[in-house]
Amino acid sequence: MAEPLPPNVAVPETSTAATVLMGLALVALFLLPAFLNGFPWVMDDSIAYSGQGVNWMRAKTAAVLIAPLHGLIGYWALPVFNAVVNAAAWLLLIRSFDLRGYWLILPLAVLALQPLYTSAVLVDSWFFAAVVFLIVSIRNKSPFLALSAGILFSGHASGLILASVLAVLVALLFGFRKAMVMPVLAIATSIGVSSFLDAKYFPETPSLGRTFLAARLFSVQPVLLRGECERSNAAVLCDAASLIETIRERPENAGRRDFFWDLMRAFPDRFELAAFERDHAWPIIRAAITQMPLETADIILRDFLSFYGTGTRLDFIARLNEPMPEPFSTSWQAQGIWQSDANLAGLTGLRWVLYASLAVALMVGWRGTGDENGRWLFILLLICLANDSLFAVVSGPPDRYHHRILPLIAAATCLLVLARQRRDAATAAQWK
Repeated sequence: MAEPLPPNVAVPETSTAATVLMGLALVALFLLPAFLNGFPWVMDDSIAYSGQGVNWMRAKTAAVLIAPLHGLIGYWALPVFNAVVNAAAWLLLIRSFDLRGYWLILPLAVLALQPLYTSAVLVDSWFFAAVVFLIVSIRNKSPFLALSAGILFSGHASGLILASVLAVLVALLFGFRKAMVMPVLAIATSIGVSSFLDAKYFPETPSLGRTFLAARLFSVQPVLLRGECERSNAAVLCDAASLIETIRERPENAGRRDFFWDLMRAFPDRFELAAFERDHAWPIIRAAITQMPLETADIILRDFLSFYGTGTRLDFIARLNEPMPEPFSTSWQAQGIWQSDANLAGLTGLRWVLYASLAVALMVGWRGTGDENGRWLFILLLICLANDSLFAVVSGPPDRYHHRILPLIAAATCLLVLARQRRDAATAAQWK
C-alpha cells in the first residue's frame, strides 16, 4: 500500500461549483429511468413503501417518512427521495475520501444499476446510502450522519442485521473505540425507529420473519409442507404443497421463493399468514435443517451463486396484482420491457462489466491505496458478501437483493482507482 502523503504535499481542493454540478448530475441520472418509463418502476410490494402503505407487512419507515411528499407528487415521492439521498451519499464519499476525477462515478453507477433502483418505489437503494453515511460518520465523527444511517437501515428488516455486521467489521479492523460510538448510535436509532413505528401504526400487523425463511425452503421442497401437514393435521398445507408443485413448473415462476403469497390468494379463508408464522414456520425451518441438511445447504449455495450468474431477473413485471395509478398502464414497464430476454441480457452485461472493473481496479490500484482506505475497501467488500449470504439464507432470489450492493462495488472501485489518481496528483504537485 502507498505510504501516507508528506504534510507539505497539497492536493487541489474540489470547487463548490463542481460539487454542486456533480450532485445535480447524480440526481438527474438517478431519476432518468423513471422519466423514460413514464412512471416510477414498481412491483406489488411498492404500495408498502409509497407513502400510503403503513398498514402493510413491511418496515414502516418509508411509508411514514414519505407520506407528506406522497400527498404532493404521489408515487414519485420515494424515487425523488431515493435520488437525493443516494446523490448525497456519493458526494459525502467524494468529500470524506478526497476523491479526484469523480466523474467516473456516473458510468460506474450505471454499471451498478443504481439509477434503476433509485427510480423505483422500493427501499433497496437505501442500503448504499446507509452504509456510506455510517462510514463517513465514523471517519468524520458525525452523530447526524449516524442517526441518518440508522433511519435508513430501519427501512428494511435486514438493515439491523447488516448494520451490526458493519459494526463488528469496524471493531475488528479499526478497534472497538471506533465501533462503540457511531455504529452503536446507528443501531440504536434503527431499533428505536422500528419499534416506535411498529407500536404506533397498526401494531396488530403480524411479523413474517420466520415465514420468509420457511417459504424460501418449501417453495423449493414442497415436501416440507406435506410433513408439517401430517404433524399438525392442517389439511390446507397438503393442498398448498400440491398447488406449489403445479405452479412452480410455470416459466414465469422460475426461481421464485415466495409462493406463500400465492397460497394466501388461493386459500383466502384457510391460509392465514399470522397463523402460519405462529404455528408452522419454525417447524418447517427445523425440519429443513435436521431432516434435509444437505438439500437445504445446496439450495442456499445455489441461490448465493445465482446472484453472480449470467441471468438477471427483475421484479418490475408488466402485470401486477396491486392496482397502480393510471400512468402506469402506458409505461414501458406495463409493456413488458423487463420481460424481454435481450433487455435482461443487457443488464447482465452491465453487471459483469462492473465486476470486471473492480477486478482491474484491484490489480492496478491496490498498491496505491493507503492503509486506512484499504481497510475501508475490505469492509465494503465484506459487507457485500454478508448481504448476499444473508439473503441466500433467508430469501434467495429475487436478484434485487444482490443488486442493492452493486453501488458499494462501484464505490470500492472508485476508491481504488481515484486513490491512485489522488497519489499521482499529489506527486505532480510536489514536483511542480
